[in-house]
Amino acid sequence: MTITYANGTKREAVLVKRHENTIRAAVKGEDDFVEFKDFNGTWVSEDCEPVQIEFEWQRHERRAEVTEADCVCSQELAARLIQMLLSGEEPESQPELPLDLLLEAAAKRMVV
Repeated sequence: MTITYANGTKREAVLVKRHENTIRAAVKGEDDFVEFKDFNGTWVSEDCEPVQIEFEWQRHERRAEVTEADCVCSQELAARLIQMLLSGEEPESQPELPLDLLLEAAAKRMVV
């Protein structure tokens, strides 16, 4: 989780314990646990400072958009696949691609 203090400082933390209106967290770089209380929807630190707490499940990370180029294969490959589909023939066995090439292709959302 991420704790944002009133002065804008952000600290990463791990939730240790949660009750209805209380959170105990292990804050990165701190020796002791830190406790926060919820007062009418506002989390407050032990020093009575309002904080914002964002849990991992609340994060809204933007996912990379898939473009048309990510989904396009060569004309030769498309023609071969269509021919195999229409004729019912089995693909000939091909040597396996190296793992690093497969991982790179998956990261770029490429068809191999």
